[in-house]
Amino acid sequence: DRLTLSAFWRSTDSWDPIMNSRSPIPLFGSTNDTLEVLSYIKYLRSIAPTMFLEASVNFSRRTNNQVWPYSADRNWSTETSFIGGIGNPVAAGPPYVLVTGYIPLGPAYDIPKIWAYNNYQYAGGLTWIRGKHTLKFGADFLRIQYFSRSYGDTRGRTSFLGRFTGHALADFVLGWADSTRRQLDGSGPYHLVSNYSGFVQDDFKLTPTLTLNLGVRYEVMKPPKEKFGAWAQFLPPLGKIVAAGTGTMSKADFDARISSAGLTQYVVMASDVGLPATITNTDWTNFAPRFGFAWRVFGNSKTVLRGGYGIFYGSSSLYRMDEYSDTYPFSITETYSRVSSDPTRLTLSNPFPADRRGFSGVTGSYGQESSEPKSQYLQSWNLTIEREFGRGTVIELAYAGSKGTHLQRRYDINQAGRSQADRNLRPYQAFSSIQIINDGSNSIYNSGQATIRRRFSNQLFVRGSYTWAKSIDESSNTGGTIAYNFSQAQDSRNLKSERGRSDFDMGHTFAGSFIWTPRFSKHWLARDWQLSGTSTIYTGPPFSPRVANYSYTNGEASRPDRIQKGTVSNPSPDLWFDRTAFP
Repeated sequence: DRLTLSAFWRSTDSWDPIMNSRSPIPLFGSTNDTLEVLSYIKYLRSIAPTMFLEASVNFSRRTNNQVWPYSADRNWSTETSFIGGIGNPVAAGPPYVLVTGYIPLGPAYDIPKIWAYNNYQYAGGLTWIRGKHTLKFGADFLRIQYFSRSYGDTRGRTSFLGRFTGHALADFVLGWADSTRRQLDGSGPYHLVSNYSGFVQDDFKLTPTLTLNLGVRYEVMKPPKEKFGAWAQFLPPLGKIVAAGTGTMSKADFDARISSAGLTQYVVMASDVGLPATITNTDWTNFAPRFGFAWRVFGNSKTVLRGGYGIFYGSSSLYRMDEYSDTYPFSITETYSRVSSDPTRLTLSNPFPADRRGFSGVTGSYGQESSEPKSQYLQSWNLTIEREFGRGTVIELAYAGSKGTHLQRRYDINQAGRSQADRNLRPYQAFSSIQIINDGSNSIYNSGQATIRRRFSNQLFVRGSYTWAKSIDESSNTGGTIAYNFSQAQDSRNLKSERGRSDFDMGHTFAGSFIWTPRFSKHWLARDWQLSGTSTIYTGPPFSPRVANYSYTNGEASRPDRIQKGTVSNPSPDLWFDRTAFP
């Protein structure tokens, strides 16, 4: 028997005096205290000479605590005479002030950022060697806890545009605001997730020169459950927002908020429409077969052919689901606007007058395309032939490919029409933007690789490889083509038109490396030295020119037409491509 224990932890304390353009004054910088923990206990037991059992318990934790460090120092409402901001010492502080033409004042509007992940994993496996077979059986249970708290605008935000005096700074000195807003309290999810899996695998030595690897894995990835029921999703088949529960509110308070926003006929409880507290149902069809082989073609080790195929399932990013809790009625952001004829109706001393109150995000929503989403998965395959020539030279030719299916994509299902005639028409007229995550995107990747390895002596080893690859998809990220600021589909009714080269696609890659172990002397100071180096050369990722001014409602596109190749013979920072090729 063998028992192994391990623990690793790392904490960091950082200070960011300038938070980009959001808060460029050091006084309003942020601190961030993070913690990472990795730990496990493993138990190995030999049941018989050809059979052993392995079991493990693993725990990991990661936290983030980005705050303005002076929040709890004093009563900021009294100090600044700005009434109405949050009093919670975690997030308190002066308001965020925007004066057109000047740098912002106050802590950044989007902090504190507080979140934590806890992962509890329990796994067990049995290995049994029987004749030509090496059998493996195992199971795994993963429990995830994810907590996130957002305090955006809880201190209040005010804007001064100079609408009254003609100069924004003068309006600020007089306290005449153009608009104000505040989030009434922190919001965010407390997700609980359970994943289960089991597998069986057989390494079968069919002949002395051919080994097969056969296996299948079954996975159950349950959708997240918000601990207090404080989340809601728009479901297009119902045309309504489905709420899991009322969160920490009473049912009466929840109904009152929905009624005051005029949403009563558009909001239903999950239990009333036959849906679980997770709102979406579990996909129980996640079977993942795997197959592989290794064949010594001519009976010796000089030529080897290897190949394999497998299906691999993936789960959703939990942080993408924050928006289901950071939404009305679980998160309330009040907005206040000026009265053009009376600058005293909205001021720094009276930033939140009840008669000027509106609500942000009431008619905007988030959701999933179906209550029966499919699990995203990747099919991966490869074939490699390796041949040794002479003494110490190996050439390897390989092909690898993969196909992603049911990949997630976020888009506005309620996008308005793309012509003047229907620019004000939306599929769900009671709502504005409805950001939906669907499972309909796909990807394809193919690559060929040539590698040569040579050991010139016991002292020098070199390796070089060239890869030619192509990756195509409809969305390189759940949020869209984030890398090039195309997060919104041009036409939500035709998502297939988003298909193109992946953000990360690099057509040609060369990698070289060497290891030199010289033998200068037997003296202890000159023994066991090693010099190594690597180099990688690759072509750049794709990019798409973006039209500066466009209107989707006029049927225009954010991506221009391409009438020719567009490359130039000597690209420079001033002329990287031929602009005339993209009218």
